[in-house]
Amino acid sequence: MGFHERGVRRVVASTMAVNIASRRVMEKAELKFVRAFTQPWPYVVEGSEHGDVEYALDRADWERTN
Repeated sequence: MGFHERGVRRVVASTMAVNIASRRVMEKAELKFVRAFTQPWPYVVEGSEHGDVEYALDRADWERTN
């Protein structure tokens, strides 16, 4: 919808590194791993010590596969 109807150039998503289910959803949506990072949070969440990950898909890459 973002590429087709909204004209966005890039879709980005992030989750905790340990959240394997969310990472798989991003991969199935054709988003690619971009980076691992850490950021400060106001409270500790189990698994947050492993950091976060970012996935993205550019419009040009999406157009090549669709």
